[in-house]
Amino acid sequence: MRRLALASLFVTAMLLAYATPAAAADIRTGDISIGANETINDDLYLFGNDITVLGTVRGDIIAAGSNVTIGGTVTGSVAAAGNVVSIPAHVTGSVRAAGNAIAIDGQVDGDVIAAASTISVSSGAKIGRDFVGAGGSVTISGPVGRDVRGGATTVTIDSHVGRDAVVEVTTLRLTDRAMVDGAVSYGSQNEAVRAPGAVVRGKFERREPRNAQPTTPAPTTTAIDVLRGLAGLLILGLLLLLLVPGFMRRTSEALAVNPWASVGMGVALLIGIPIFAILAFIVGAFIGGWWIGFVALALYLVVIAISFPVAAVAIGRWLLARVNLATDLPIALVVGVVILVLVSVIPIVGGLLLFLACLLGLGAIALAITGSREAAAAPAR
Repeated sequence: MRRLALASLFVTAMLLAYATPAAAADIRTGDISIGANETINDDLYLFGNDITVLGTVRGDIIAAGSNVTIGGTVTGSVAAAGNVVSIPAHVTGSVRAAGNAIAIDGQVDGDVIAAASTISVSSGAKIGRDFVGAGGSVTISGPVGRDVRGGATTVTIDSHVGRDAVVEVTTLRLTDRAMVDGAVSYGSQNEAVRAPGAVVRGKFERREPRNAQPTTPAPTTTAIDVLRGLAGLLILGLLLLLLVPGFMRRTSEALAVNPWASVGMGVALLIGIPIFAILAFIVGAFIGGWWIGFVALALYLVVIAISFPVAAVAIGRWLLARVNLATDLPIALVVGVVILVLVSVIPIVGGLLLFLACLLGLGAIALAITGSREAAAAPAR
C-alpha cells in the first residue's frame, strides 16, 4: 500500500463523512475569506481559488480550491482538496484531505486521513485518534492518540504514538523524540533508521512489502492500458456527440463559463445521489417504490461515465482556443481524451486530476440541464 490513489481515498472519505444529508448548508464560491470574528452556524461548502477560514464554524466544512486554509474552530469534520491544504484549526471531528502538500498544524479530535505528495503534522498539532496517510513524504511531529497507518516513500515518526504504527514504506525513520506505545510493523526492503533515543514498547519488526514484486509495469502493458483508455473514452464520447451534440456543446460551454460552480455542483451530485438512493430504498421498502433507489444508483454510474468525455470536450475546446485552432467538438474530444488518458498514468497526481475531471463533468452536466430548462421556461413567463 505504498502508493494510494488520491481519487479513491478522497471519494471514500467524503462518502463516509457525509452519509446523512446536512440540515443546512452555506455554499460559497470564488476567493473566500472568513474572518476570525465570524461565526457560521451551518455546514460550509467552499469552492474557489484561495480559501481561508479563520472563524468559528458550527458544522462541517467541505472545501476545494488551489490554496485552502482552515483555521479557527470547527465543531464538525473537514474534507478538503487543493494544491496546498493547511489546517491550523481545532477540529472536533475528523479531517480528510487530498492535495499536493498538506499541513496539519492544529488539534484534530478525531482521525486524520490524508493523501498528498507531502504530508506534515507539526509539533504544535495533536491528533486524537488515528492518522492514515498516503503520499511521498510523511512527517509526524505531533502526538497521535491511537494508530499510525498508511504508505509513503518516506515516513518519519518524530512524536508520541498512542498505539501501533503499521506502514508500507521505502524508508522509515524514528527520531530521538519518537515514542510508540505499541508495536511498529513496516513493510520495506530497507531497514528502518532508528535513532538511539527512539522508544518502541511493543514489537519492532520489518517484513517484506506487500507489493514486493516489481511495481513498475512493463512498457508494453502501459501502452496497452493507454490505448484501451483512449479507445473507451473516444467511443463513448463519439456516441454522445452523434446522439446529443447540442447537449455536449452546452456542457462544455457551462464548464467554460464557471468551472468552480461546476466543481461545487459535481461534489453535491457525487454525495447527494447516493444519499438519495439509500433514502429512496429505505422509504420505498415501507411505502413502495424501493426500486427507485436502484434506478438512481444506475443513473449515477452512467452519469459518472459520461462526465469524463464531457470534461474531455471542455478541456479540448479550451486548449484549442488558446492556440487559435478550430474548436469543433470531435477534434476537441480527441484532444481532451488524449490529455486525460496521459495524465492518468502519473502516480498519485493523475488520480487527483481524474477525480477533478469527474467533478467538472458532473457539475457541467447538471448546469447544462438546469440551464436548458430555464431557457425553455423563459418564453412562457
